Amino acid sequence: MLHARDEQRSRRDGLAPAWRTLDSGRRAIWPTDADAGGTWVAARDDGVVLALLNRNIPPNGRPPGTRSRGAVIPDLIDLDSPGAMLGELARTDLVGVSPFRLLAIDAGGSGAVVTWDGLELSAATPSHAPLCLASSGLGDGLVQVRLPLFDEVVGADPTPERQDAFHRHRWDDRPEVSVLMSRRDARTVSITTIEVARGAAPTFEVESLPEGEAWCDPVGVELAASSGS
Repeated sequence: MLHARDEQRSRRDGLAPAWRTLDSGRRAIWPTDADAGGTWVAARDDGVVLALLNRNIPPNGRPPGTRSRGAVIPDLIDLDSPGAMLGELARTDLVGVSPFRLLAIDAGGSGAVVTWDGLELSAATPSHAPLCLASSGLGDGLVQVRLPLFDEVVGADPTPERQDAFHRHRWDDRPEVSVLMSRRDARTVSITTIEVARGAAPTFEVESLPEGEAWCDPVGVELAASSGS
């Protein structure tokens, strides 16, 4: 599984992933948001993976966000299975948590996605690999153009190489909605790769992407040039 993290340029870099021993004795690994705490992706030593994406949707009467979405994964990661995790989330008071989507899968790739819109949590929808979820601070609807690209690049042959190519794809004339995103206020800051094999602990790597490098952040190059002139 790959998970690209887009963030405001003003936010601090996330803290490196670290293994933790949970109350049950299981172990899990995740990076930490240096500003708000919590995390956006985690893997457990038995191959269970949780991944959270912010939702950016029009106002729907939901209250202002006052609680971090980053607490969702740490609160669930020690439960027995993806089904138990999503069941517990359905019983959780989420008022004040901004909208998100959560993917929970086991070592065999079975799991589901739920969606929170700030008012109501959806029923769990079974996930089927390969799966692409796209979100953007500009509005999630603007980046659904990534889904046909995913079908074209990854399609029915979701090799690691094809997934890497997708996550490093940029439209030169549309960097703000590209998978490898770059705009004045935000950019793709990291790509997390999780590989799960039965009988072995997952491998977990967060690749930090440099700011102001032409291959991954062309708008940052322009910003640096303008500030230096």
